[in-house]
Amino acid sequence: MTRPSQPLCRGCGQSINGYYLSALGAAWHPEHFVCATCHQPINNTQFSVREGKPYHTQCYRDRFDPRCAYCHKPITTQYYTHNGASYHLECYQEHIGPRCQYCHKPILGQYYTHEGAFYHSECYRDHVVPRCAYCGKPLMSEYLVDHWGTKYCKEHQGQYPTCAFCGRLVPPQQQDQGVQAREHVRCPICRASAVESLPQARALFQGLMKQLNAQGLQFNNIPLQIELVDRARLAQLLNSRSGVDALGVTTHSTHMLNGQVVRTEVNGIAVLRGLPSTLFRGVCVHELGHAWLTLQGIRGLPSWAEEGFCELLSYRFYGELNTGESRHYAEGIEKNPDPVYGEGFRRARVMADRMGFQRFVETLRTTKRMSSA
Repeated sequence: MTRPSQPLCRGCGQSINGYYLSALGAAWHPEHFVCATCHQPINNTQFSVREGKPYHTQCYRDRFDPRCAYCHKPITTQYYTHNGASYHLECYQEHIGPRCQYCHKPILGQYYTHEGAFYHSECYRDHVVPRCAYCGKPLMSEYLVDHWGTKYCKEHQGQYPTCAFCGRLVPPQQQDQGVQAREHVRCPICRASAVESLPQARALFQGLMKQLNAQGLQFNNIPLQIELVDRARLAQLLNSRSGVDALGVTTHSTHMLNGQVVRTEVNGIAVLRGLPSTLFRGVCVHELGHAWLTLQGIRGLPSWAEEGFCELLSYRFYGELNTGESRHYAEGIEKNPDPVYGEGFRRARVMADRMGFQRFVETLRTTKRMSSA
């Protein structure tokens, strides 16, 4: 407050004879320096100015400060903008912003979405994202999934061998101890159901023969024998170096007279020792198919027809079993690109589907041949 020589009040334009206010580059009667909103005198030394007009600090906030879209109160400090609306940080965090589906706390900053839910980066990494089945690391980037749904880091694909029977990766700690390099690697799952003993093999084998008998494949009460062999012995029985990757073989003796085949006898069936139970049974069914053809005197079938018929029997067995393992082996038969085993199966399957399986078997038994269709 000063006492000059009669300045003019900007508010009323009259001379000021007493005390006055000096603000905004002009003199004012104290009662004429008023807020542009409420029109009440501004008595405080602090005030706000907009477009040359004075305002009480609170009136200015009420009129011009942004308002929170949630509580509708003015925002005077830092605020958060979402979808074009402004919010107090506290209002946004507690009522508007996403919450972590795991810890249920508000999320600010970076976050992950999964199946429509939001997660803090740490919560997603530690509790939601799948982990590698082999090293346990969270799979935050691209990863692989095998036939069984097992998720694992991409780099393991070249690090570990695959199980010879189911295709799962087998890290060193899961591999058979003392297995030679030439032997196929087995995973713990296949190893757990492996057929290693002859009594176990015989029990399974007899059950399979009964199943095939019920489907119209009679074995004339011949006591077929099952034998478990290693790879070297199996290759010997196959009498071919290419047989080293085979899993079973049917052995038989052919009796000749004057250069003519008199009869053929089935000696038995040999299957690789250590096969997982489902695969062992599928191989036995395949070999029993060869045995049935021999016992029925069905000779001279082209390779695709004989192997295709035997693969069809295995495929049907896997389908009836209907487990994860059996579906895996059935799919392998379906997709086999081999011109004899794979294409032979597909051709035999078409004929069996068209004729019906029972009629297909009976026609094969009586005509001793298979259509080339």
